[in-house]
Amino acid sequence: MISRVRKAWGESPFYQAQLKGPAPDRLLFRPDDPYTPDKAVALALTRGRIALGNESIDCEEELDKLWDLPVHDGALFAYLQEFSWLRHFSALGDDGRAPARAMMRSWLDRYEGWSAESWEPYYVSERLVQLCAHHPLLLSGTDALWRSRVLSCMARQTRHLARSAHRAANGFDRLMTALGLSIAGYALPGCEGPAERGLEMARRELRLQLRPDGGHVSRNPSRQLKLALRLQTLIKAIESRGFQPPGFLRHQVQRASAMAVFFRCPDGKLAVFNGGYEDDSKALVAVLTGSGADMGPTDFARHSGYHKITASRALLIVDTADDSSGGFKSSGALHFSSGRSRILVNCGNGAHRGADWRKAFERRSAHTALSFLDGPTKPVFGETSHRRGEETSGHLLEFERRIVTSNPEGASYLRRLYINAAGSDLRGEEMLAGCAGDEIDRAIWRFHLHPGARASLARDKKSVILLLPNKEGWRFKANCSELLLDKSVYCGAGGAPAACEQIVIRASAFDRRDETAINVKWALQRQDAV
Repeated sequence: MISRVRKAWGESPFYQAQLKGPAPDRLLFRPDDPYTPDKAVALALTRGRIALGNESIDCEEELDKLWDLPVHDGALFAYLQEFSWLRHFSALGDDGRAPARAMMRSWLDRYEGWSAESWEPYYVSERLVQLCAHHPLLLSGTDALWRSRVLSCMARQTRHLARSAHRAANGFDRLMTALGLSIAGYALPGCEGPAERGLEMARRELRLQLRPDGGHVSRNPSRQLKLALRLQTLIKAIESRGFQPPGFLRHQVQRASAMAVFFRCPDGKLAVFNGGYEDDSKALVAVLTGSGADMGPTDFARHSGYHKITASRALLIVDTADDSSGGFKSSGALHFSSGRSRILVNCGNGAHRGADWRKAFERRSAHTALSFLDGPTKPVFGETSHRRGEETSGHLLEFERRIVTSNPEGASYLRRLYINAAGSDLRGEEMLAGCAGDEIDRAIWRFHLHPGARASLARDKKSVILLLPNKEGWRFKANCSELLLDKSVYCGAGGAPAACEQIVIRASAFDRRDETAINVKWALQRQDAV
């Protein structure tokens, strides 16, 4: 009922009259788009082909049909409506102008007036930012009538957004919508009022969503990167108009940028946690160079719940937050890389593949951490605690968690990690105590390997040899009578799922003296350092 009322109101002449205002004749600010364009995507689009996740379209070069085929609640529809494809046409240079303008013209023919689906607040916000960033593709060398049509539509969308931004689907979308509204408002002449409204909304949302250490409440590294870039862009937009950015904005952008850099790995991309992706190294460099502040190394994000240990060429990041509130069950999960080669990872986010994929990747079994197989009773993870110590010889990190089981006294789990100063020896100790015997037998530790790591199980099945893309050799071993090398899948790069492997330690493979406790020890060592 509410959606039908909003649709009727949006299409009414009364609402359309509220969107009228001064028609801009130019843009006063052009945001930078730091993400790397993909020429292959642009060439496919010129042929009417596009694929995203498990959705694909082939219009056989009839670009105007691209808008009619995607389902409205699918990832492909969202991608098209956000206009993220514009950046890829920039990779074609002058050859990208004609197909970009053809797609823009067909969009205007369908959605220029108003559309309940296409004018959803988050889509409008992202679309306006992309149009501001890549407007030369659409407007350079064109006639006044075409320029007026595009710019007038942008102004109308900005005024619409000023009235509807609060209706974005979730907290992160509301924050990004507010920031996009402000950027578009400062870029378009005559839209200063909507820009101020977006700035005030951004102030409220940042107060609610940004933690004291600069981390976003989602704890998603990809969202953190996008937020830091958008905040930096807003400051540049304000300064381009000769205004002084508010003090709260400068403070927030420095903290958010530092937190985005926290997740940067030696290969220049992000560590994969909580629904994030490896993302774009060029965008991370833009955060580093655009913050305008000295971002020294940070080893502990207290409020976001991450520890980072750097030892020579090795990097270890551990999620130590409480994940009992829902979402990705990643508490205790870790990322480990040596040089530019990733070794131990989490499986990533399958949201672009559909709801079933996302649900599967939210499970503990999709993380390099402890999980339990299904059974008559299911242990429930409780509160967490963590501590670390550092010496010249190495670094120690302990992560402890309470577990609610069939035992009325409860159980506990301790993960102790040690890495030497040379970064060549990572050791772990997993202590699980207080669970019933059948519950411990269902305990399983998974170590997901990056697709770039080639693994071979030793003949005695007590160790696994790893060969990395940087030609390093590593050996994984444990106090287990039999290790398993099983299949896994990795969606951390954001594209098609990549086949990989996982090392599995099963509690049932141990000959335990104590039925209610188990102590698992493992080590991952570089071969030339052993």
